[in-house]
Amino acid sequence: MYKKGNMKNKALLVGINKYPDPRNELRGCVNDILEMEHFIAETNKVYSKQNIKKLTNKEATKKEIITQLKWLIEGAEAGDQLLFHYSGHGAQAPTKFTSLEKDGLDEIICPYDFDGTNNTSLRDKEFAQLFAAIPKGVHFVWISDSCHAEDLSRDPFKVDEEDFNANNTHYRFFTGLNHFEQSVDEEEQKSDITIGGIAPIINPLNGALLSACQSHELSADTYINNRFIGAFTHYLIENLNKYSGNKNMRSIIGLVNKDLEKNGYDQNPQSEGLLENKFFFL
Repeated sequence: MYKKGNMKNKALLVGINKYPDPRNELRGCVNDILEMEHFIAETNKVYSKQNIKKLTNKEATKKEIITQLKWLIEGAEAGDQLLFHYSGHGAQAPTKFTSLEKDGLDEIICPYDFDGTNNTSLRDKEFAQLFAAIPKGVHFVWISDSCHAEDLSRDPFKVDEEDFNANNTHYRFFTGLNHFEQSVDEEEQKSDITIGGIAPIINPLNGALLSACQSHELSADTYINNRFIGAFTHYLIENLNKYSGNKNMRSIIGLVNKDLEKNGYDQNPQSEGLLENKFFFL
């Protein structure tokens, strides 16, 4: 059905359940990436396990995620397949590129060491700069099972052991912070992230981004089939198992959307980028 696994195909899978503040604990993120690893390496032998790197919990600092993203991209050539899957907390934060963001916000992911500062968040602009190095002809898929919540000043919730059961769902937004810093700090002023350097934000991504929800929505961390998992990741893999050989990624996301709605999840997954009308695998 697919090209036999290319020894140069690479995947970086990041799942964060444990954060320093226990109020931010999640349960399904590591399972997300283990399920994805099984899907790409065993169910479909498109990626070799030796070319799949996983970062979980305290390993998944901002520095280490960036280091491994550079590993992912390094040496890629036309015909190679690259996959980046992130499951963990996500948020929105004030942007310094107000001309690019109508709502004045950047989407961010929250690495293990995220503390509400610019130096510990990973912004969409930083991803754009990294992914601009991916050559044309590389089949790049980016999956984000995280929230893009607009309000980081929500009251924190306390995770109680007995709360986690088949009827309980939490969401992947970061709690416990009163605000995200509004000003651009000294390190960011020195940054080489410029309007010219983030052209992929202005132009479509040279790849496919499959995200769990719209920018103002939350992504469910839930319990399905006797295990904790992201609702988006669960239905994404379920539909990829059924249709990845004959439906493109945009169509797959449409099916995931229907499954989430049918099962009571209030989130609307999105697909974007130049490859969204391509199959998940070459």
